[in-house]
Amino acid sequence: MPYKVFEVNGLGKIKIYKRKTNRSLRLSVTPDGEVHLTMPLWTPYRLGLAFSQSKRGWISEQLSKQATQLLSDGLKIGKSHHLAFHQDDAASVPRTIIRGTEIIVSYGLSQTSTDSTVQRAAQTACLRALRLQSKALLVQRLQQLALTHGLVYNHVTFKRLKGRWGSCDQHNNIVLNLYLVQLPWELIDYVILHELLHTKVLHHGATFWEELEKIEPKAKQWRKDIKLYRPTLLIA
Repeated sequence: MPYKVFEVNGLGKIKIYKRKTNRSLRLSVTPDGEVHLTMPLWTPYRLGLAFSQSKRGWISEQLSKQATQLLSDGLKIGKSHHLAFHQDDAASVPRTIIRGTEIIVSYGLSQTSTDSTVQRAAQTACLRALRLQSKALLVQRLQQLALTHGLVYNHVTFKRLKGRWGSCDQHNNIVLNLYLVQLPWELIDYVILHELLHTKVLHHGATFWEELEKIEPKAKQWRKDIKLYRPTLLIA
């Protein structure tokens, strides 16, 4: 999707996207620390920049949270795994292994669990665990919901997406976000049903939302609830 990058004093770079379907201005901070602003096609860039400046406090708060968010011992990852840090005098570099429901991260005596190299190793291992959980849990759930509602999809894959929880293409191939398995089950169902319905109604017009509420009467509320979450490793 086309965008323009602006340098904003005190905030750094901001990517501004213009969309025909947008009716309001919306700010977001990606898991990688990028600041995005989406706004209606008719809105001048200067208004978008002024809006970003007015939200300086919120943007700084989001960036600060990301900067201080560290993986810690005993942390629950997804539905079933737990993180375990282990100091090992034989470890020259951080090593990881997934054993049962444990994600074990070993590192040398000269390091701590907060070192950047150890944290990166832990993050990579956590993503492997989320992929295992997704294949074990979400594939089964997708099959159940498709059968229940008479919706047919072709193939499902799991990817690390920045801004979306899922997608469905014209060939009925579904992509689910690797981070999705961390959400509450009702929101997981919402995303799966949303993408399954795209096998029947590919657009996001009024017909789509009406059909979705027929399938799941709580869909409207879940659509609001999911906006409280961002696709990232640690779901707050």
